Amino acid sequence: MNKKKLLLIIIPIIIIIGLGIFICCKLLINKNASNNTNTNSKSEAISTNITKGGSYSYNGNTSPIVVDTDEEVTITLSGVSITNESGPAINVKNAKKVTIVLEGENTLNATVNEDEEDSCIYSNSDLEISGDGIINISSNLDGIVSKNNITIKSGTYKLETGDDGIKSNNIVIIDNGNYTINAKGDGVHADGYLEINDGTLDISSEEGLEATYIKINNGTINIKASDDGINASDKSSDYSILCEINGGNITIVMEQGDTDGIDSNGDLIVNGGTINITCNSAFDYDGNATYNGGTIIVNGQETNTISNQFMGGPPDGFNGR
Repeated sequence: MNKKKLLLIIIPIIIIIGLGIFICCKLLINKNASNNTNTNSKSEAISTNITKGGSYSYNGNTSPIVVDTDEEVTITLSGVSITNESGPAINVKNAKKVTIVLEGENTLNATVNEDEEDSCIYSNSDLEISGDGIINISSNLDGIVSKNNITIKSGTYKLETGDDGIKSNNIVIIDNGNYTINAKGDGVHADGYLEINDGTLDISSEEGLEATYIKINNGTINIKASDDGINASDKSSDYSILCEINGGNITIVMEQGDTDGIDSNGDLIVNGGTINITCNSAFDYDGNATYNGGTIIVNGQETNTISNQFMGGPPDGFNGR
């Protein structure tokens, strides 16, 4: 074979090999670039120290989340598990507002100090929770706390707490959702204003609902309590002391002793709904009681009056239901 023919054979082979090497290098570069992008994205997603506003998503086993920014933050919990043995699972030190979105089933456990951030979810800012997911909360003290306002729009909540279940220094608004709260303190507590618009609440606690002004518009509320089932008391000078029931199905079962189904240190107004109380004392109010409508059942007997310090409940409290 002459030299010219040999070159005609070798040159195409060299070109093919060169093209192959080029293509392989290009694919490798693209793969590395893709991996770097995914790694950065993943790093941003699992970062638990939030210092900028925006949306953050978490799943799987995650370190405690800390928020410290002047901006709004949205946190999506999508099948997350967080345990903190020395503080909150979610700690909002500062933010304009924090929204938590629930997806899937989430579990948060916290051991906290009563002199500092004293709850599993703790916020110094307005807190809103929504979504179709489930959140299981366990805390040696409070469950969900905001030093400002709490608004819960939806979701399923299972709380086991050594003190209060849900607590705000100002306002709690529950628009919907399903709640199972076993608390050694209050089930749901607001220093100022508590409003329930819908949802299903099953509460076992010392006091079921407590605030200065309590308004119940709708929902299914089942309370087992060892002090007061619903208590409107002087916690804030920003609101009049009032318990106002406009609708819903409310069932209260009280333990024996100096306990009241509904206790208002101010006025009590019943405009509608069904109230079914098993107790020694159904109502205790310091101001005026007004009955405008609805159904009231005390120890199995229907009545259209709100008698102060109604006595004569069953002998065994919870067991007499």
